[in-house]
Amino acid sequence: LNPHVEAAARLVRVDSVNAGALLAGHDAILDGTDNFATRLAVADAALRLRIPLIAAAVGEFEGQLGVFRGWEADKPCYRCFTGADPERPGINCAEQGVLGALTGVMGSLAALETIRAIVPFGEDSAGKLLIADTLALRFRTLALPKDPGCLACAA
Repeated sequence: LNPHVEAAARLVRVDSVNAGALLAGHDAILDGTDNFATRLAVADAALRLRIPLIAAAVGEFEGQLGVFRGWEADKPCYRCFTGADPERPGINCAEQGVLGALTGVMGSLAALETIRAIVPFGEDSAGKLLIADTLALRFRTLALPKDPGCLACAA
């Protein structure tokens, strides 16, 4: 709809080796990947490149959305939130399932935060985690502190 927007498809799996080259030069990174290896590769590259990371995730009936700018003194990076190894064996979307409508809600909210990262308006969401609980039809926001012992962004 907007003639000033360009989209370029890359038919390659993102990993820790190529993430930096694939993501360099962008104004914001929206991550909705389905595994932690890719999420961490994207998050680490975003931190190194100092590009705002908008991370959306869903699981069964819950969605999460965070904006991460860990290079800033008072803002956490993605690893401040997840730790070094967030993988939980035996727990994945393929086995547990995901409420389809929730992916649309979280995707729309992530798109909104991406626009906000490029053209700031309203309250800054960096350093906060939005949690959508569709079983209770409740949204809540938590403050995420910077981890002083974080191996990725601690000074």
